[in-house]
Amino acid sequence: MTTVAATTGLTPEDVERASMRDGKRYELIDGHLREKIAGTESLFVASRIAERLNASLYPDRGFAVVEAMVYCFGRPNHGRKPDVVFVSFDRLPARSIPSGDLHVVPDLAVEVLSPSNTGLEVEAKLDEYLDAGVPLVWIVNPDRRTIRVYRSDGTTHLFRGQDVIENEPLLPEFRMLTADVFPAVVSPT
Repeated sequence: MTTVAATTGLTPEDVERASMRDGKRYELIDGHLREKIAGTESLFVASRIAERLNASLYPDRGFAVVEAMVYCFGRPNHGRKPDVVFVSFDRLPARSIPSGDLHVVPDLAVEVLSPSNTGLEVEAKLDEYLDAGVPLVWIVNPDRRTIRVYRSDGTTHLFRGQDVIENEPLLPEFRMLTADVFPAVVSPT
């Protein structure tokens, strides 16, 4: 990620204007615009995860979206754009999908690693999500074809290959084979 503006004090409205102006994706980190760069593979994996969440949980429980801006960190000029978020309708006053940014703590935040991510950056995001009260965070590594699940109770679990993510209290009825969200491995002929 690169910091785009040295100006401080930018607002959520500034993020929206900047995105509309140049078509880029930004996060708002303590009043600074930061471009969020995602590779095609990462976007593919995020889309697959959102599809599976929605297939199991929408419209009864909640919804998953890719790249939604989330403001839940207790700082008005600080928002993150997880690669995927799942929000149960119980967290929303109107029990419907908001037309703008999310101003609630999601049930799940998913970060799919891209070549532009650094370890420190990913750790900082993980800490922010957990500190904000996000009960479930997934860090997805397309290169290793793994999903590491972090829970607010401090437990973690690494899923890979034929492992199945299921029985998460916040995601009732959800079941996903880890390998299904990654691009198919094509054997040379």
